[in-house]
Amino acid sequence: MPSIPFNNRSLLVLSSIFIYLIWQINFFALLSNGYSFYISITESLLSSILLAFVTVTLKRIFKYYTPNATGFWVAITLTAGFSTLLPVAAKLMLESMIQDNPEYLSMLNTTMQIRIGFSMITVTSILVLILLFNMLQKSEAEKKHRNEIQQLATEAELFKLRQQLQPHFLFNSLNSINALIGIRPQEARNMTEQLASFLRGTIHQKENKLVALKEELDQINRYLQIEKLRFGHRLQVKIQASEEDYQALIPPLLLQPLVENAIKFGLYETTEEVDIELTTLLKDKHLYITVSNPFDPETPARKTGTGFGLSSVQRRLYLLFGRSDLLQVKQDKNIFITTVTIPQLYAESSDN
Repeated sequence: MPSIPFNNRSLLVLSSIFIYLIWQINFFALLSNGYSFYISITESLLSSILLAFVTVTLKRIFKYYTPNATGFWVAITLTAGFSTLLPVAAKLMLESMIQDNPEYLSMLNTTMQIRIGFSMITVTSILVLILLFNMLQKSEAEKKHRNEIQQLATEAELFKLRQQLQPHFLFNSLNSINALIGIRPQEARNMTEQLASFLRGTIHQKENKLVALKEELDQINRYLQIEKLRFGHRLQVKIQASEEDYQALIPPLLLQPLVENAIKFGLYETTEEVDIELTTLLKDKHLYITVSNPFDPETPARKTGTGFGLSSVQRRLYLLFGRSDLLQVKQDKNIFITTVTIPQLYAESSDN
């Protein structure tokens, strides 16, 4: 949402235009009624200077104070006071500056009530302009503060979601390393190295900074190396992505829960070899990522739903892009298909 285009400069310009119009009205009104150029220019300039002084004074008074409903009498009192003082001060100064024109001085005395009324309208208009400016600035500051709080809350929730994924993966990996230490120590060593490499790649990543798909695929390959040490030849993963797709931007560590979910429901309930496919497609400024895996429809784990992994992906996508339709799941016979859509227009603006 665009910010309100009303700042100190715009207030100064509006006030200057307003005072200039008052000066023009005053000057040409006197000149058209037969008064000399000297009298017309003197009174109009003096009135404009006094009005500018009142404007600056009111601006300073209400810079840090915006009257509420109960304290609005302060503004009314100030308006009445300045509306009276302004023409009275102008009259006293004009009488000392123009002493040789009795006709003008007589007009000055007889029009005091009209001058006070006109002054009240003018000062009230300026005061309303100042109060409106202050309220808009306050509203803009509060909005900015709310956005900052919301941003912090979003980042905290994203961090929490990411931290909830890591312990689950670490628990499985460490259990596998523990099981391999006694019977296959070299594989346990390799798995430890792969785990360290994977964690090193995640430690400096930020949730609100998008990364290139190629970087994310490199990270998922490190993850798969660990999982292949756990499951051996049973786990077969095929990744299809073009060179053009590699430049697309996605949230970091988005693929891990997708692949982990496919492994969980593809391998846990079978001893056979399982093929998992990950394909990407960049089209119409959207990156489509599809992960498919076979599953047994009668598996009890499948009946419980898509699990925390996919729900966390959906929540992350909503927090980052403000849309709840970016994660789609479907079943085609005994194949479970997960599709994630990453809008690249949003991705570009989020990364800058």
